[in-house]
Amino acid sequence: MKGSYPRNISIISIIFICLILSLAVVNLYVSIQFRNQFIHSDRDRVTSIASLCAQIFDNGFEQEQVITLCKYITTSFNLTHFIITDTTGTRLYDSRLHPREFVSTTSRIDFQEEFGRLPGPDEIMHQDGRFIYYSEIPPFYLYASVEDSFAAEIDRIFLWYVLYITVSLIFVGFLGIFLIRNLFLPMRYVTNLADEMGVEMKKEDFVSEAFSEMYEKLRTREQTLVEFSAYIAHEFRNSIGAIIGMARLVERGKKGAADIIKECQIMEELITRLLEYARPVQVMMTPITIKRLIDEAVERTALPPRVDVRISVKPGVSDMMGDYDLLVTALLNIMKNSAEAITHRGTIDIDVNADDEYTILTIRDSGGGIDERSLDKILHPFFTTKAQGMGLGLAYVKKIVDAHGGRIRIESARGSGTCITLTFPKDRGPDNQER
Repeated sequence: MKGSYPRNISIISIIFICLILSLAVVNLYVSIQFRNQFIHSDRDRVTSIASLCAQIFDNGFEQEQVITLCKYITTSFNLTHFIITDTTGTRLYDSRLHPREFVSTTSRIDFQEEFGRLPGPDEIMHQDGRFIYYSEIPPFYLYASVEDSFAAEIDRIFLWYVLYITVSLIFVGFLGIFLIRNLFLPMRYVTNLADEMGVEMKKEDFVSEAFSEMYEKLRTREQTLVEFSAYIAHEFRNSIGAIIGMARLVERGKKGAADIIKECQIMEELITRLLEYARPVQVMMTPITIKRLIDEAVERTALPPRVDVRISVKPGVSDMMGDYDLLVTALLNIMKNSAEAITHRGTIDIDVNADDEYTILTIRDSGGGIDERSLDKILHPFFTTKAQGMGLGLAYVKKIVDAHGGRIRIESARGSGTCITLTFPKDRGPDNQER
């Protein structure tokens, strides 16, 4: 249903879900950038320390001066543990040892056990607030444990944050699916019911006017059923009364049985037409060439010479999907009514147009027209303005049009002819046909 309320709600729901996912992705991306910034701040601190140490070793300070400067660096940068070794692992400085201890000790430090591997030239490796850096010029390893490391704290927070976002998205996803499912199940039922009843569900009137129109349709069907029963009772009572009267005359020998047979045939024809109207319409969708459809309907109508038919198919009108035989029957009934409404010489104009969504057939005659009171009932079964007729012609046309998912509109006034417009959706294919 193009432009319908359920379709618009579906689009809005999809956009809303995509928006939530986009916000989650953007939020995660921003968090990663913040995390990287905090990590880079610690890395910059280690790089600055390494740069100072390189200058100390390049300037050739005495050992006592080196130790003093390293202590100053440890205090200034809030380091809990600060170690400098040469490439063999021999301590040049250790903030946790007395200078005599790390100078006299022969034990070597193997950072590979703690970090898994040694860093390459000018590479920084970190793990839980502990950093190791390798300076190539001059060559030394720098180990620093930062007291207020943002990276370690942010990493812990970030892991919980990622877990929170993941659990939240899963919860929101299941909640969204549950809500949308429970929202759309009744909506789908109402939509299908409205589609069957020929009610357009626009977003502005979904709650009020759509349901009011459906109520009116149900009330009209109930009224039609009452009229149907009354019509059958009336016709059968008349026929049965006539048959009883003629049977008595036959019994007395005053009349033959031919009139009884004729009356029974009338009743049989009435039953046949009623069953034909009551039978569900089975639509077999096939591609239809509209010009050919109209030509056959005109040919089968057997219009009198006083009626001229003018056909106009606008350029760009493509084939439509529909049941060829049913649509021929519908056009035949319309043109038959139009021809009977033209008492003198007149015309029937058939125009075919189309837009992006619909194929539109307009049948306009120059007959006597229909008064306003009759116009409201003209599509109801058993309503007729003719002396002879059952009033099922246009009602059957409406039934055929509804089965194709189309709409029928009648415009008329006494003395100004009648215009009947049939509108068929282009996207109604074999998957949408009634079974």
